[in-house]
Order: sequence, then structure tokens, then C-alpha cells
Amino acid sequence: MRASTWMALVLGALGACLGAALTQRQQDPKRTGGTTYAPANEVDKSAITPLSAVRAPTDVGEVAFDHVRTLTSFGPRYSGQPGWTKQLDHIEKTLKALGLEVRRDTWTDRKELITFSNVSAVIPGKRKERIVLACHHDTKCTQGHPDPANNFHFVGANDGASGVGLLLALAPVLLANPREASVELVFFDGEESLDWRWNDAARALFGSKRFVKKHREALLTGDEARIEALVLLDMVGRTDIHIQDETYSTKALRQIAWSAAVATGHEKHFFQRAEAASDDHMPFLEVGIPSVDLIDLNGNPHWHKPTDTIDNMSAASIQLIADVVLTMLPEVEKQYVLAKR
Repeated sequence: MRASTWMALVLGALGACLGAALTQRQQDPKRTGGTTYAPANEVDKSAITPLSAVRAPTDVGEVAFDHVRTLTSFGPRYSGQPGWTKQLDHIEKTLKALGLEVRRDTWTDRKELITFSNVSAVIPGKRKERIVLACHHDTKCTQGHPDPANNFHFVGANDGASGVGLLLALAPVLLANPREASVELVFFDGEESLDWRWNDAARALFGSKRFVKKHREALLTGDEARIEALVLLDMVGRTDIHIQDETYSTKALRQIAWSAAVATGHEKHFFQRAEAASDDHMPFLEVGIPSVDLIDLNGNPHWHKPTDTIDNMSAASIQLIADVVLTMLPEVEKQYVLAKR
């Protein structure tokens, strides 16, 4: 083979690989850049696991909504803002009032020189293996960007506060109904990209990357039991809610989510559209922890807009997500914890 021919083939192969990577990144409207591995196929909606519907207490949506109202009253809640400190205190106070031991992991990123804080609490089960229910608590920074259109007052009612509100509202429900597996509630900081456009390679997902790194270190020293699965909640309160089939997520967990939506009669709000979205589940997936992201991003008109306010949210939407999560948990436990006995 002549050198020129060999070089042409190599360049052609590199071009094809680069083109595939660029195509993958272009598929992702929320997260442009960073993660490059390919999304999976959509779930098979005809493959429904028969699940027993678990209904959340009828006031869970309203309780969560009250938390959202409190959190948004603090204003922007990214690091350095007064609202950031108030929100962390509110999360910790609410969990401690339930008798839970709360851990606040605070650190300063060496490169960004920004301080972040994750908050977590474990609801003990009969076994130490954990299922993590998580959200992010930070809001997008909408000040100091070069484009004036990206600078505005932003309270992140749905994108940030809704997940926090739901986890806080679910905490007493989970405490009252202990499981075989332990359930850990985790509130990640630094999910939002510091660049306006998504950049999870370097400038986003600070809290989840930190959490997974610390978990991996604790596993090596025997200081923690294994995390067997993650259910992530992101933007779960919009009035016209639609949880997309997020195709980076573990397919078996997406099938459980769809089956739970069918069991609870909420399927019209789930998986009508499918699209990948980088989020706080990515660091978990990268180390082999099965994860699913319940996210209302595709077609969401209020995402990172001044209109992401409590006026465009509904307690009923949060309530139906609570039903689905509680219906999912027994099957997640069955497949990812009990099956390993």
C-alpha cells in the first residue's frame, strides 16, 4: 500500500470518528459538548412489567410546592449568592427535623475557586446497599455572561427547586415505610454549566462528580456499602409536565419508569419523546452504576428562561412524579439489590 493511500484511509477514518462525535453532541440540546458516548434506543413501550401502583400521600405535591415557594423566595441559589446559603440551611433543617443524620460535604474547586456543597441523608433499610434518589439544588448563573440575552433574574422554580421540594416531601414517606435497601437522598451542587452552553467535560456536574469520586474511594477502604442504582429527578414540576425517555439512562431502569407510569395511570406524561441529556447521572454511569434521569427538558419552554417561576408549576405534576417514583422503588430494589443475594 502506498503511503499516500494509507494516509488517506487514516484521515478518512479519523474524519468519520470526528463526524460521529459531533453528530452525537448535536443531538443533545441541553448539553452541547463534553460527554460523547452514544445514547441507547428508546424503551419498548409494549414490554410493561406488571407493577403494583404505590400512591404518594395526597398532600405530597402540595408539601413539595410549599418547599419550592420557600426556595424561590431566596432568589438565585448558585454559589456565592445569599440564596445558596439559605437553601442549604433549609434542606439541612428539614431533614434534621425528621431525625435524619445529615451530611454536608463542602469543598472549593481548585481550578474554578468556587465553593460547592452537597447535602445527603441516608434512610436506613435492612441492608446497607443503597438506592440513591437525587436532584441538584443549584440554579443556573444568569449574570456576567458575554451575551446580554443570557443575563436576567432567575429563580429556577422548576430547574432546581422542584427536585429539592419533591425529595424533601418524600423523605417522611420513605421514613415511614422502610425497605430492604437503604435509600440515600442526595442534593447535588454545581450541576449547572458555568459556561452558558453546556460543558460537562470541565465546567458542570461538579457535585455529582465529587460524590461519585468519594463513593469510589470509600468502597476501596470498605467505609461504605455499594450504591446499586440512582434515580435522578430534574425539572419535575412544570404544569404541562412531560418526562422524556432520556436515552443515556440505563435501559432496564427506563423500562421500570415506564411500567410505573403505566401502573399509576400517568403514562401520558412520560416518554412521548425520547432524547439524550447529560445530567448528574453521567458520573454514575461512567463508573457502571445503573442510573435513570427523570427529566422534563425536551420541549420545555421555560428552561433557563425568566419564566421558570412558580406560576408555571403545578403541585399536581409533582404529585404524579411522586407516585411514579414510589411505584418504581420496589422493582428497583428487587432487580438491583435483592437479586444479588
